[in-house]
Amino acid sequence: MTTDELTSLEIAIAEQPNLVVPLSGELVDLRDPDHVAKALDTVRDMKHQLDGTRAVLEQVLRLESVRQGTKTLHLETCTAEITGGETVHYDGEQLAYLLEKAGMPTDRVNEIVQAVVTYKVNAAKAKAAAGANPVYAHAVDRTRTTKPVPWRVTIKR
Repeated sequence: MTTDELTSLEIAIAEQPNLVVPLSGELVDLRDPDHVAKALDTVRDMKHQLDGTRAVLEQVLRLESVRQGTKTLHLETCTAEITGGETVHYDGEQLAYLLEKAGMPTDRVNEIVQAVVTYKVNAAKAKAAAGANPVYAHAVDRTRTTKPVPWRVTIKR
């Protein structure tokens, strides 16, 4: 969270210091970190239980789709679409080798199997190089970006 977002949150808590937890109805005082942590732990437990229930319900609808022989169930009150199943993966390098060995022209093999190159930067070594030479530091700085990562809070029992 940015400083502005934290400030906005502080103002919102000052204006409305309590939060009602859906399903349980528990009233949480957002100014009490201990109470907030306990409520978060409870919400995560409820989510885990709901995820288990959701999985069973999805499995029952999947079973019904198999019984009916369709991935789209037109029910009385709604339509349920079942997606998923198997995905196909190839060993690209092996396929290219076998196709060439079978006599396929290289141009055609390259249309079917496309090489993908990726680069991974060793951040510690890039930092060391940047510290050793200002020209290297410029190159490292020009190619370095940051992206936000969601915040997560872990509650340990």
